[in-house]
Amino acid sequence: MITLTEYGERVVDKINMLGMWLAVVVSIRNYLICYAQYRRTRGKIHLVNIGQVLVLLIHRFLYGIIPLFEITTCAYFPLLVS
Repeated sequence: MITLTEYGERVVDKINMLGMWLAVVVSIRNYLICYAQYRRTRGKIHLVNIGQVLVLLIHRFLYGIIPLFEITTCAYFPLLVS
């Protein structure tokens, strides 16, 4: 089993945090695209796409960004316990 030094752990944590923020930014971008398509066509499929994007955004926020900041006292913490 591989063990990391303290510096290695910090680097991996920073990379994970950047990846989660990138996923959130992409989710917001996808939401804006789906919303623009819905406004243009009024298609119900775009509402489904918006729902999927919002679920992914909430999932990334709850299970990705909050634990990286180690917020254990916030109101969402019971949702993080599996």
